[in-house]
Amino acid sequence: RLLQMYNALQKRYDKEIKTNKEQSETISKLTVNIHELELQLVTSKQRIQQVEHEHTAMRRNRRTLASHKHRSGGGKGCSPDCIHIELLFEIERLQKEKDKLTKERRGLKNELFGLDKGFFEEIEDLKYALQESAKLNNEYEKCLRKICEKYGLAFPQVGPALQVRR
Repeated sequence: RLLQMYNALQKRYDKEIKTNKEQSETISKLTVNIHELELQLVTSKQRIQQVEHEHTAMRRNRRTLASHKHRSGGGKGCSPDCIHIELLFEIERLQKEKDKLTKERRGLKNELFGLDKGFFEEIEDLKYALQESAKLNNEYEKCLRKICEKYGLAFPQVGPALQVRR
């Protein structure tokens, strides 16, 4: 009867260790995924700000160039129409890049918001369950050690104990 209890306790202990490892891996993967998405979002925001800044600088340069040409009576070597066309192409290129980055940012934001509303709560619940499971495993281990000592059985050596981050 004691041997049956010992075996049942050992099975529960092994099962809890396996569950702890699976939950730890899941939490790690989800945390990495969240960090990657947040990093992509920040990068996209920075790129959009950079493009908007370039666009503003181009406008300022265009105004300065236009007012300078007005004062000096036109540019040397290139007609005002030529410069105007070049600036329009540059503005169009920057606008396309801004639109592309805005779309990418929206997509990343939607992906982040597309996560289940309870996603982060679920992760916290998993972390809590993992901590509780680790505590239970420690209790199982203590109990198993006592039983082994009491009846002269060898305590089974399992891999290193799972450390739970808090």
